[in-house]
Amino acid sequence: MVNLLIASKESYGKTALCAGIAKKLVNQGKKVGYFLPVRLSEFSALNDYKDATFVKGILELEESPELISPVSLSSSELWKSLTETTGDFIQQVKKNYARISRGKDVVVIEGLSGLAMDNVATLACYRIAEALDARVVAVLPYAATLSPSEVGRVAEELRQKLLGVVINFVPEFKIEAARQNLADSFQKAGIKVLGVLPETRSLLGISVKELAAALNGDIVTCPENADELVENIMLGAMTLDSGIDYFSRKKDKAAIIRGERPDMQLAALQTPTKCLVLTNATKPIANVVAEAENKKVPVVVVPNDASSALANIEQALVHSAFNSPTKLKKLEELLDKYLDFKSLSAALGL
Repeated sequence: MVNLLIASKESYGKTALCAGIAKKLVNQGKKVGYFLPVRLSEFSALNDYKDATFVKGILELEESPELISPVSLSSSELWKSLTETTGDFIQQVKKNYARISRGKDVVVIEGLSGLAMDNVATLACYRIAEALDARVVAVLPYAATLSPSEVGRVAEELRQKLLGVVINFVPEFKIEAARQNLADSFQKAGIKVLGVLPETRSLLGISVKELAAALNGDIVTCPENADELVENIMLGAMTLDSGIDYFSRKKDKAAIIRGERPDMQLAALQTPTKCLVLTNATKPIANVVAEAENKKVPVVVVPNDASSALANIEQALVHSAFNSPTKLKKLEELLDKYLDFKSLSAALGL
């Protein structure tokens, strides 16, 4: 049995990497499990199993989301469990893990965000890795000032258990320089860089279905395309002459347009658009419906005005989960190109 724990410094990128690596292992014929030992209740509801449900689906796991992600604690509760009553907590982790790992070759374990920044997340990584004899990959966000010292203490504590780091969200024009420079600096510090992944807007997007839910809106055309990903947001232009030129500036967008402006709605539909968002609960006229259906573009009618709709979409984008088959396919392509999977597999003994 091989256990791989993936923890991250920031709150994004971790579930995606877990899912992508697990899927690659499945494609190699491995029986792979997925385990979320603990969630922090400040960041997820008690019955929030979105990540567990999604990964369960892509790996075709038999275990229920409740078994995959069995424990939700506040930061203070987890800290107490890790410092004052650590034996009870670790025994519970081992018990839950035993159910998940039965019949598996590899278990991918999703750790907490806040590694090397937050004492609770960092201590949880140490304790769980030790209890389950897991190897660890740390996910770090790219920054111009990124250096090995940011995970130096983590590397000292984990020692041979730390297989390396994956550096995420590198601007595409910096990817080659980052791969060379960061690999060199981390290597000198005794830390292997397993991957340098580019910032990819499609992985940060939100589906039309999620967007409609966030806006309490109704999808009135082409609901079959509600899983399409929105990568950009545009507010409707104010003049007809500039409409098509204006909407041509961004692709894969949601165009937020006042419900009483069918001229702007038709202009947006002449450009690469993932959905129209019509405000003030105004349904589209017949011409707009016909054009949207011809272009296979969902139209979402929302009760909000344009400024409220924009604010709600921006908030939804911040909390957008990695729970889309489209995102998974794109991630697999990125991992094939930018992750040293051969070195990772060798380090895991696979």
